[in-house]
Amino acid sequence: MLGAVLGVGVLAASTAALFSRAAFATAGAGTLGGGLLLAFVRLTVTAVLTAPTWVGRRQGPGPEDSARLPTGTRSRTILAGALLGLHFATWLPSLAFTSVAASTTIVTTGPVWVALLLWAQGDRPSARAAGGIVVAVAGGALVAFGEVGGLDAGSNPPLGNGLAVVAAVAYAGHLLLGRSVQRRGLGLWRWTAAVAGVGAVCVAPLALIVGPGDGPYPAGFWLAAIALALVPQLVGHSSFTWSVRWLSPTLVSVVILLEPLLSGAGAVVLFGEVPGAVVVLGGVVLIAGVALTTVAEQGRASPSAQDLMAPG
Repeated sequence: MLGAVLGVGVLAASTAALFSRAAFATAGAGTLGGGLLLAFVRLTVTAVLTAPTWVGRRQGPGPEDSARLPTGTRSRTILAGALLGLHFATWLPSLAFTSVAASTTIVTTGPVWVALLLWAQGDRPSARAAGGIVVAVAGGALVAFGEVGGLDAGSNPPLGNGLAVVAAVAYAGHLLLGRSVQRRGLGLWRWTAAVAGVGAVCVAPLALIVGPGDGPYPAGFWLAAIALALVPQLVGHSSFTWSVRWLSPTLVSVVILLEPLLSGAGAVVLFGEVPGAVVVLGGVVLIAGVALTTVAEQGRASPSAQDLMAPG
């Protein structure tokens, strides 16, 4: 049962890049405006579907029963929502410019960036974690300079890879803020509703200004956009959150690293996007580095397993 739930979660999360690429395919090509619209729809649908978790809460002092954010967390929640918006507003467009394999591999480097951000705050990583960071950086360099064949491999890999890096860093900052807020008693679903709502508001101006200029978008584009919220967000991430209550946090975090491998395999089958040897080698090295960092950091007073969940 536990293995099945975790397996479903990984499969669901791995569809994020594939739904995005399918949306671009229905529109004829991937564009910045299309990626921003995908981000806006994903965040909006997520916020709408989780908003009822705030309904019926009494105005009491207990954070779990209150209709308010825990005391002193409003600014953190707003900033975390803005970073979540930046994450999706850069990662989803990245898939219009680089390969699924490169983008998903780079964006799953969250544990590395979390460790680096904590280091910048004075929480020095262990020697093993530092070694994992070095390995991940080396793998990331190989991915960035590798080539991918196929019609849908991406029109501007350097730009796409750069956007994926920004998305990974933004998500790491979002997770660190989320840890502090949720430790003060805010439940997962209400946290999701709050940050998704803020993220949608932040992305809306760019999406509504830039997006229509790259249209019109067919029905398939909008269906794929809604599916991004329903499958990888609500099914995938919910499965991870449930699984980590019963399984080793390290195991769950490392299993999630299968996501870029599954997404890459799906891209080969669906879009004829065949990674070159350098990209494959770099992906393996990068994932190994992230796994080393994750395992090393799990034993320290650092982000919990939920903080290391895949961002896709």
